[in-house]
Amino acid sequence: MVDLIEKNNIIKARVYKITQYEKNPETGEDYHFNENNIKSAVEHKTIKRYAWIEHNRDYFSLEEEASGKGKAGELKGKHWHAVIDCPGSVELPVVAKWFGVPEFLVEVAKGKGAFLDCVEYLPHSSEKEQEKGKTLYEDNEVHANFDWRKELNEREENRAKYGGDLSPKKRMEWDVFYDGKTLKECKEENKLLYMENIDKLKKHRLTYIADHMEVPKNRINIYICGGGGVGKDTASRAIARCLYPYITSDEDLFFELGCDNVSYEGYDAQPVNILSDYRAYTLLDTFKGRENLFKVFDSHPHNSKVNVKFSSVKLVNTVNIVNSVQDYQVFLNGLAGHYKDKKGVEHKAEDKAQSYRRFPVIIELEEDTITIYVNQYFINKSNDATEYKVWKKMRGNFGKIRKAFGNNEEKARFLENKLLSGFAELVQEIMKNEPQKTDEELEEMFKDYGEEITEEESQKVKEEIEKIEIDDCVFYYTKSGLCIDDCIIPENCVEKRSEIFDKFITEKKKREEAKKQKAKEEEKKKNALKGIDLYTFLYGFDEDVEENKTDDLDKDYENNEEDFFG
Repeated sequence: MVDLIEKNNIIKARVYKITQYEKNPETGEDYHFNENNIKSAVEHKTIKRYAWIEHNRDYFSLEEEASGKGKAGELKGKHWHAVIDCPGSVELPVVAKWFGVPEFLVEVAKGKGAFLDCVEYLPHSSEKEQEKGKTLYEDNEVHANFDWRKELNEREENRAKYGGDLSPKKRMEWDVFYDGKTLKECKEENKLLYMENIDKLKKHRLTYIADHMEVPKNRINIYICGGGGVGKDTASRAIARCLYPYITSDEDLFFELGCDNVSYEGYDAQPVNILSDYRAYTLLDTFKGRENLFKVFDSHPHNSKVNVKFSSVKLVNTVNIVNSVQDYQVFLNGLAGHYKDKKGVEHKAEDKAQSYRRFPVIIELEEDTITIYVNQYFINKSNDATEYKVWKKMRGNFGKIRKAFGNNEEKARFLENKLLSGFAELVQEIMKNEPQKTDEELEEMFKDYGEEITEEESQKVKEEIEKIEIDDCVFYYTKSGLCIDDCIIPENCVEKRSEIFDKFITEKKKREEAKKQKAKEEEKKKNALKGIDLYTFLYGFDEDVEENKTDDLDKDYENNEEDFFG
């Protein structure tokens, strides 16, 4: 910022300070200057801020005596100090005319923070002025059109924090870049400053998130599908509010990513990310391929940036909600299936369980029906990651609620929460089923790593694991017996355990008998009479006449293949 402009020998500046005595200290001549001169001057609209004071208790110092200004210890004559701050540069002669003083009594205040420096001098309250022995004036003796003491205190705090005088714009950037101030907080603090500096602030916010914030230990992904008008976006927002009822502001709660915003511009580290109208291929394209996409939807996310179109970003959200018109099986199969990217590179299909086990909850929306599916793998009821069962099916339509009660937020949210009754608890249960192991448990898990595998161990045949479901119980077993650690026995089954176990034994025997029968039938097929065994079947020869078998057969049938099979 330019403090001083000099053109054609006329000085123009923004900040000026004026000092004037009422009377000449040496001759006593009346200068006809008093507070009325100042009050009249500061009424000019060109002046943005001003401050002034009457000094009537100042004494000459030794330093001033040495320079010939007066005798140390003697009282100075009454004089006035004024300082003004103008938005645009003003010519010095104009300022002199405003105050009714000679031009040489008007000085340009130079340097960063010059205006507050001059204001700070008025009461002589700084350590520097007090060390000089100057008279201390009360704050109420300073006349100003702003809270000058508050601004001085804030400046001292800012100097301690930032290491110097920073402009409000730079302070806001610092707070975002180093202290984690959110974009929402910046906007609330100063809308104009936020608007003028929005691009830099967004960039700084993403840098802070990448450098200082950790990804969650667990992440849950929810897929919502349905046709147009059933309220997929509305349902996505309602679910976010249901999971985080204590976050009252949607701006703090979720970040919405549409197909037209694939760079996470404006991402503010919200706990929920909503990806609206993203089909399987759109996701693969947005996140630059399956490997990167699966990182974004990993239930145990990596503490690193992920690549998206035009940029990279570190995602610290706990919940991903994706919605689209694609049927959930088409969507999940598409994430793991064969596809060709925009560069024409073909990618082979992978195990579809890779995508299924990333989405424990599926919500299917129809015209007046909502069906919530839960992946059984996530609640320890199946080892099959592709197995979903209905958790709840109910009447309802999120879109119709908003259409009917759009202006009544309280009523709309009440009905949305009614549809989602128990849903937050379900999500908590799913996330609890993937606990983070302690250091001791991890050590136990990997204690045999590095040990050599013996030949005997290598030759062991892996036993086939069977599964039988009885009521809510799930039994896993091999030929050797039950897999105790893998079986699932809910508490409500304990009282009737004898009955359930009898059912298990009966079902197990039935399966074993069926297997034996099947094995016999397969053995029969293998032992179908053919070739040389036909001799025994036709003639019943014993071992003593084995050598005559071929001759006798040839004799009877003249070795005629057509006659024999005829």
